[in-house]
Amino acid sequence: MSKRTRERQVASDSFDSEFEKALEETEHGQRDRGRRIEQKTRQLCRQVQRALNLALAGQFSSGALDDVFVIEVSAAAGCGRLVAHVAAPPGHSVSSALKELRDRTPQLRAIVAGYISRKRARELSFVVALLEGDAYE
Repeated sequence: MSKRTRERQVASDSFDSEFEKALEETEHGQRDRGRRIEQKTRQLCRQVQRALNLALAGQFSSGALDDVFVIEVSAAAGCGRLVAHVAAPPGHSVSSALKELRDRTPQLRAIVAGYISRKRARELSFVVALLEGDAYE
């Protein structure tokens, strides 16, 4: 028997195989849990996007929020805040649309809370950008 083979046997005898197996399962479980959390976060973002677009098209479709829509919702890392990326058509004022969204944030948050089935409604932030001429059509 070679020296290397003996070292491997001694090393494997000094470790508890059940403990090693439990560690591997824990690492695997954490990866699966991380994937599930990411999936749930993406699902929440899509639900919030739908709720905001319905609200903007229905209740808040006048003034600075006319023809404004949510392109994407993303979760801010490590906190309970969602960022809605909002697009405004050419000719709209970004600052007035952002001001109107900020003023209506409590109402929009209440609408989102009614639309999604979560224990708590997350905080909302908005980023507004103008669309290019062809992108809106």
